[in-house]
Amino acid sequence: MTTTTEAAPRQAGRPRDPRVDAAIVDATLQLLADGGYTSLSMEAVAAHAGVGKATLYRRYAGKEQLVVDAVATLSEPAEVVQGASVRDELVVRLEAIRRKSESSLAGKIFPRLISASAENPELMRSYRRQVLAPRRLAFAAALRRGIDEGLVRADVDLDYAVDLLVGPMAYRNLMRTEPPPAPELAARIVDDVLVALAPRPDPRPRTSPAPRPASPKDLA
Repeated sequence: MTTTTEAAPRQAGRPRDPRVDAAIVDATLQLLADGGYTSLSMEAVAAHAGVGKATLYRRYAGKEQLVVDAVATLSEPAEVVQGASVRDELVVRLEAIRRKSESSLAGKIFPRLISASAENPELMRSYRRQVLAPRRLAFAAALRRGIDEGLVRADVDLDYAVDLLVGPMAYRNLMRTEPPPAPELAARIVDDVLVALAPRPDPRPRTSPAPRPASPKDLA
């Protein structure tokens, strides 16, 4: 899945250099991993990236936007094959989350980000809005397709169902980091959740139709 970023206004006629953008993102991520959100400053990022503060502020209105945009780059796009089944699409999307655990930077940054959000709630709200919300919508759309195809119960709470899918992987990435999540974990989670969400058999007992009264013809 792709993420969108909102850059600060910049002067017309001066195209942005992607090498500068990459240097800023790399510097931000490294400083976050080393010292966390509180100790990070726009000045430190500019110095670490080898750019002027004016260059940094042309791109980002402030520290919060810079951090959210930089951390968003750690979320890999889920490459869903066109025509993939509901099950396979969910596995691909969940596997994209698992791969975060393979990044040493992500392993350091996300716990620090969660800790910083306790004192900076708007930071986490921005991250949810920019990164998590589009990802959850994609999961929900796949589950809705599962409802249309009869794989998922029509009365399922989609928001809760997304939690069931993403929650175990997020826990393994952030809390239970040893051993790291195995590649087959995404498929195991999806298969278990789809079993739990599958349509239930009708609990009402089936009754046989009442026998019809015998007619004179039957008795003949």
